Amino acid sequence: MYFLYLGLIYLLLPLLIVFQYLRGIKKQDYHARWKEYFGFYSAKHSQEVIWLHAASVGEVEAANALINYLHANYRYKILITTSTEPGYRCICALQGDKVEHVYLPLDVPDAIARFLSHFQPRLAIIMETEIWPALFIQCADKSIPLFIVNARLSEQSAKSYLKLRFFLQKVFANISGVVVQTEDDAQRYREIGVSTDKITVSGNIKLDMTIPKSTKSQAMKMKQELFPERLIFVVGSTHEGEDELFIQVYQRLKQQFPTLLLIIVPRQPRRTKDITKLCLAENLTVITRTENKPCAAVTDVFLVNTMGELKHMYAVADCSFVAGSMVPIGGHNIFEPVLLDVPVLFGPNMKNSELLVQQLLAAKGGIQCFDVTDIVHGVALVLSNPEEKGLLVSAARSFVAQNKGAVQRTIAVIESAMPVHIPRHPHD
Repeated sequence: MYFLYLGLIYLLLPLLIVFQYLRGIKKQDYHARWKEYFGFYSAKHSQEVIWLHAASVGEVEAANALINYLHANYRYKILITTSTEPGYRCICALQGDKVEHVYLPLDVPDAIARFLSHFQPRLAIIMETEIWPALFIQCADKSIPLFIVNARLSEQSAKSYLKLRFFLQKVFANISGVVVQTEDDAQRYREIGVSTDKITVSGNIKLDMTIPKSTKSQAMKMKQELFPERLIFVVGSTHEGEDELFIQVYQRLKQQFPTLLLIIVPRQPRRTKDITKLCLAENLTVITRTENKPCAAVTDVFLVNTMGELKHMYAVADCSFVAGSMVPIGGHNIFEPVLLDVPVLFGPNMKNSELLVQQLLAAKGGIQCFDVTDIVHGVALVLSNPEEKGLLVSAARSFVAQNKGAVQRTIAVIESAMPVHIPRHPHD
């Protein structure tokens, strides 16, 4: 089956080459780097790195606390790979030049071999749900310890993988361990072929996020410059099909809260024009972040068409809604606003963190909404009732405090198998 898998990859390779080339034509920075998907590099890079792969924005955000630990405690350079340009933009915003970045090559043996030869990683860490047979096998052949961490596996995905259990069992035999978020995830990984002794339950790394104090101060300065004396409702990480819902929500809330400003942060800034058209069709006035001018009293929507500023927007919010949850995307990180003491609402489609959502709701630390009316009622409750808002924030904070520790549990697993030739900083 492995050779069948490789045969299919090689059969599709010409199409993949054309796709990656055309994908970058409109983006000069990306276009200059499309060959990285095939393991070719025009620049010099560090070797003997600690390598972490985070496919896109969500995985990068989850990995940030782990990256900070590795950077602080180990002397090797940290290499981050992503599969998408938004992932690259996110790692730049979070880590700057403290880490190196390239795009993960396609799972083609030749490309993987060039990648491993170029960087010579001493440790490989894969975030969440990535399974790449050729990569896993070559890492094992080169004695590179490889871990899947913060791993999750939905019931639906597990059913699909069960059909390939015999193949996956051999693929997973090449990895050092899987650190999963929940007991349910552990059971599903066992069912698809991972041996029990390689599985550890750690909790969700997203609960170990830290937000610098400077974020809040920078955000408040921005609020004074751009939209002082406004009630702020922030909708973070919207996808196609959601923005129109929140425009409806805003129009209904505006009648009760005349100073309300809707801040929309799309998951993909390239959707700015489409969202602007939706707003204008409803006779709403819009200012984009890149216009860098203050909102007038009549401004209805502040549209964030930049990357890396979602936390700052949450920090100035009186109420927040985490999107990707009113459409079947699976929801995004509901704990960013929580860590900034902002009440959090979210929709019904939260499969990316089902157990955490259930636990947070049980702790009365968030509000789940199923339609526009639910959202209107939830936001109105928060904006009109300071006591209820305080209880919501306090319960969410307590929940996070009680469930921290996933990074340390993950590190303990990794370090137990880490080669002795990966040196720590002298202070350790």
